Amino acid sequence: MSGEDVDAPRNWWDPHPHEVYATLEKVETGHPWFEAYIIHDWLYAIYEGGIFDEPVMYLVVGDERAALVDGGSGIGRIDRVVEELTDRPCLLLLTHTHNDHIGGCKDFEEIAAMDDVMTWERAAKGYGRDKMGEIIAEGNVIRDFPVDFDPGDYHAAPFTVTRWLRDGDVVDLGGRGLEVVHTPGHSSNHICLLDGEGRYLWTGDHFYTGGITTYLPGGDHDAFIESTKKLVELMPYYDMLLPAHHQPLVEKEIMVELLRAAEEIKAGTANNYTERMAIAMDYNKPVRRYQYKEFSLTTNVKV
Repeated sequence: MSGEDVDAPRNWWDPHPHEVYATLEKVETGHPWFEAYIIHDWLYAIYEGGIFDEPVMYLVVGDERAALVDGGSGIGRIDRVVEELTDRPCLLLLTHTHNDHIGGCKDFEEIAAMDDVMTWERAAKGYGRDKMGEIIAEGNVIRDFPVDFDPGDYHAAPFTVTRWLRDGDVVDLGGRGLEVVHTPGHSSNHICLLDGEGRYLWTGDHFYTGGITTYLPGGDHDAFIESTKKLVELMPYYDMLLPAHHQPLVEKEIMVELLRAAEEIKAGTANNYTERMAIAMDYNKPVRRYQYKEFSLTTNVKV
């Protein structure tokens, strides 16, 4: 998912470890597939750095309960990591339902997600071996799998959403609330989460320092622009971004650059792109990848 340019490292894993992790305290757990880091005594980043997607999940601990933001690939048991980090009951809170975000759903009894047709379909069907297999395709894994993981039976089972979310809802953890911000564009059911007290914005896949997309099924570049405008307008209420891939703690000002990029692509004034065929997630069409300093943005050829 990392962006590419002429100065990019040869291998996707060459930037490891990302510099920000050296500034955080690492917590050793009994599950080496994951790396857990303390951001605050109530906030942890859980990093799956052994796969190309490099998912980052976040454990948010309130006075009464906890929420895990996104479920990762499902290769390792992230629920067991959560159990080592907190004794609070934990809700799995999905930013959207692409394959690298719902792998852990099978191990949680309480799941919250956006009330949207994409969520309904994915909850009912899960993902089969073909789609989940994209995550562990040759060249995409640099770490030994957990001993109880079977690559030949890798799938994401159907799951039950126990709380359907809508724009403006607040997930109350007791002394800490996460506000739901519906941000379609990457997918129709995509949400960000705002903690105005902690001054954090969880951005899911709407932004991260890598290859952002608006072309996958459920994506829409015009909706992405409108959602980015919404997040820019909310900037007075957060200081840092907590993206779902690569690394946490990104300065919020990059959201303005993201909006500028999306708008110039729409206007046809951006020429910093490469064109290719994209074959993933039931998609097989030409796309354009526009490269910027800290991210790339890949869209349909006709946006």
